[in-house]
Amino acid sequence: MVKELNRLGVPVTVACKRLGISRSTYYYRGKDREEHLKNAIMEIAYKYPSFGYRRITAVLRHQGFRVNHKRVYRLYRELNLQKSAKRRGYKKKSDYREPPSAEYPNQVWSLDIIEDKTESGRRIRILNVIDVYSRYAFPPLVDTSITGEKAAEHLERLISTYGPPKLILRDDGSEFRSGDFGRIVKKYRIEEAVIPPGKPFKNGYVESFHSRLREELLSAEIFEDLEDARRKISAWVEWYNTERPHSSLGYRAPLEVFNEKKMGVYY
Repeated sequence: MVKELNRLGVPVTVACKRLGISRSTYYYRGKDREEHLKNAIMEIAYKYPSFGYRRITAVLRHQGFRVNHKRVYRLYRELNLQKSAKRRGYKKKSDYREPPSAEYPNQVWSLDIIEDKTESGRRIRILNVIDVYSRYAFPPLVDTSITGEKAAEHLERLISTYGPPKLILRDDGSEFRSGDFGRIVKKYRIEEAVIPPGKPFKNGYVESFHSRLREELLSAEIFEDLEDARRKISAWVEWYNTERPHSSLGYRAPLEVFNEKKMGVYY
């Protein structure tokens, strides 16, 4: 109430007197709330080390805090949580072309495979498929090897659940050049945009997802075996879709955006 009166132009001293509280009590409560907010920021920052102050702000608002990003940034710096700036290389404009964009859910899917290992050193491969418009990550295929047949079967399972996309954005991997995969693409009349070898940045949607997956899960977890990897990866993807604030979506979660426009309206 004191803050509200002060916002309306009433001095803090006068507002405290009208409400019958001392100024020391008012300032103590303000300090107490600040400490509570600091603790919440630290808890989020240590739980999700890759989160910057803007994403932390989004999580705080989801938790019920009424804060703006400037205040969070101030406390973020006070707590010495800011990351060191990374120098980024720049490519010549002539060497870069924007990959196909999307105007609605289920229009363009971006897919690729990333690898990791179990505790025993056994290789695991993860096929991820991302909806470009909403950044929604479909259930992944996690296995020790992914052949063209397995990739085709996984793609058809996703299509049977979510419907076929108009276009698939992929690299030129052998799994996707196989006859099995090609038959599924042809069966559902899906167009393909193939990324040239050595230019993964042109498939930036799934590459960005893989960098988050690597930083927030694969580099932080030890997988006992294949089944343990499947459980943990699936749980992380579920969290990514339903809770993780996404900067390109206005700090909303992908599932919220994916569900905004019903699939099928555009077919």
